[in-house]
Amino acid sequence: MNVYLFSKAVKAMGLLFAFSFTLLLGASAAIAAPGYETSLLNVVRVLKQGDLDTALQLADQHLGEFPKSQVGHLIRADVLNAMSAHQPQLGPATAQQSKQLIGLKHQIRNRWLHDQVHQATAAKLVPANLVMMGSHKYVLVADLQFGRIYLYQNNNGQASLIRDYYLSVGKAGYGKQVEGDNKTPVGVYSIIRHIKGEKLPDLYGKGAFPIDYPNRYDKSLKRTGYGIWLHGTPSDTYARAPWSSEGCFVLSNDDLLDIQQYLDADARPPVILSDSIEWIDAPELEIRRQGYLQVLESWRSDWESLDMDAYLKHYSRDKMNFGSVDYESWAKRKISQNKSKSFIQISLDIDSLFIYPGADDMFIVKFKQHYLSNDFVGEKDQEQYWQRNSLGQWKIIYEG
Repeated sequence: MNVYLFSKAVKAMGLLFAFSFTLLLGASAAIAAPGYETSLLNVVRVLKQGDLDTALQLADQHLGEFPKSQVGHLIRADVLNAMSAHQPQLGPATAQQSKQLIGLKHQIRNRWLHDQVHQATAAKLVPANLVMMGSHKYVLVADLQFGRIYLYQNNNGQASLIRDYYLSVGKAGYGKQVEGDNKTPVGVYSIIRHIKGEKLPDLYGKGAFPIDYPNRYDKSLKRTGYGIWLHGTPSDTYARAPWSSEGCFVLSNDDLLDIQQYLDADARPPVILSDSIEWIDAPELEIRRQGYLQVLESWRSDWESLDMDAYLKHYSRDKMNFGSVDYESWAKRKISQNKSKSFIQISLDIDSLFIYPGADDMFIVKFKQHYLSNDFVGEKDQEQYWQRNSLGQWKIIYEG
């Protein structure tokens, strides 16, 4: 929508957004966010304090720098309405306009909550998902509930936050199940390539990073759909409403170009799309890391011991490879293969280990497996999904 017509339509609705905004956001506080958000949230802060003249001045400055900011036009219109002695009555809003306004207010709420609450949390805590970044230089973690994506750098095995961005997701929310449900997936994925903006329709903005949805776990649950991308915004707007895509997760073009400098698609950086983030401190993360590593070590050492009963107990009878294999036949084959072994030595180079979001007590680990026995030497890349059962036992539900 043309930004002038949008602003005119907003004023015609006679929405004193300033008053509802105070109820929506709560107490004011100092603003400390980069770029676009600094400008936008400073207008909100001053507006909440009741200084309409300064709010109008800041709104004009914001729109001078970001003329495509639909939220900026909305807030400026509300400042003008608040300054007037009465609200104009130029007719009811259309259903589409109401939906758009709800989306814009949702966007401001997400930005404000991050600034007032989540930013401080992210500065001192880390997502519990990030057990081990392994060989990856960067990992993305999205909080789909609050519309934020965090970029972490691997500093000698420790996750260090270097960027965070406002994020839009599917218009029907998140938790994708079937093609066309307009939801963003929840899970652990990898970026698989980069597409430059000039090769894409305007809808995708300055570029796109497709991810590998559906992954093995999605397919085991019969989830369908394709073409889930991290991409930019159309040229006629700065940022989209929090729930507005057909399932992709979306940044402003400025933020996409900023994050692009860190993402090497050839390195397949992980993307954790989480329905919500559990924030924990570094000592707690280390305790949990050691616990998961002990689970892996128990499996590895039982394999080396040639005690096949102990080894096979690490695998889920009913869920092995997500229930797609005949466990009994598979186990007999494993036992037969190991009869000729006089010794086995296994070492693991862990590529990554992440808690899997949206699932009960599950983690995914990728590693390079080095195998040595009396009659075979080899190495291969492995991926395992582990899940804790009702008895509290960790079992492998996928290996491949």
